[in-house]
Amino acid sequence: MNGTSGTWESRKTELELPEEIDLQVEVANVGSRTLAILIDLGLGGLVIFVVYSLVVLLGHNVVGEWVGWLSSSTLEIVLLLLIFGFQWVYFNLFEWIWNGQTPGKRLVHLRVIKIDGSPVSGIDVLLRNLVRPIDTLGPMGLIGLLMIFVNKKGQRLGDLMARTLVIHEIAIDWSIFDQIENPPEAMSGAVVPGIRLNPEQWELLHRYLNRRKELPDEVRARLADSLHQSLRPAARGTDLERSPLLPEDWLLELAKRT
Repeated sequence: MNGTSGTWESRKTELELPEEIDLQVEVANVGSRTLAILIDLGLGGLVIFVVYSLVVLLGHNVVGEWVGWLSSSTLEIVLLLLIFGFQWVYFNLFEWIWNGQTPGKRLVHLRVIKIDGSPVSGIDVLLRNLVRPIDTLGPMGLIGLLMIFVNKKGQRLGDLMARTLVIHEIAIDWSIFDQIENPPEAMSGAVVPGIRLNPEQWELLHRYLNRRKELPDEVRARLADSLHQSLRPAARGTDLERSPLLPEDWLLELAKRT
């Protein structure tokens, strides 16, 4: 489904999951993405200012007038290198360790994901940030804005290179896990082994649980059955592996234990 709303409003697109069933996600608009990057640039500028000021002050106290040995142009080059280095590390590091989020994106509830709905990898993060100076900074940032305007999935050049998109993250309704009764083993006091999912499995499971009420009944049932089959090996060796629960109830119980 193509986005049909205005660029400054919410637009939706579909993720083509490996199960060949599409799920709608809300694409981040220009306003929210601009706010997120302004927050990130503000935080980055504050850190650079503090670090630079401390270096200058401590340098005077320890060495004396060593700053005077350097020309003003040299100091400007050092500052520019510091800004470039910090920006490169900042966006790559946070989007990698926070699974597609920077502090700015987290505050605005945005996240970078792959176009198939899977989490971004370190290579994806490097690729999408490789052209960030062209996409987002100074007069060249107009290119990024234009790309977001004309692209139906709101992708700038870096997103096209890495095959990623930025979405509005919707909080998971954790109350859904109370919709299923405890299994007999738990009621009898038996120890139920824990189940570990990898990040991709966890992301796929919780995105389905959070979005399932928006799906047509037939699609919802097919997707639940497909996820049930693909995630069943993760429950090997536990009572859940042999559970007679219906696929959607089984997925709820799985989410409850992970």
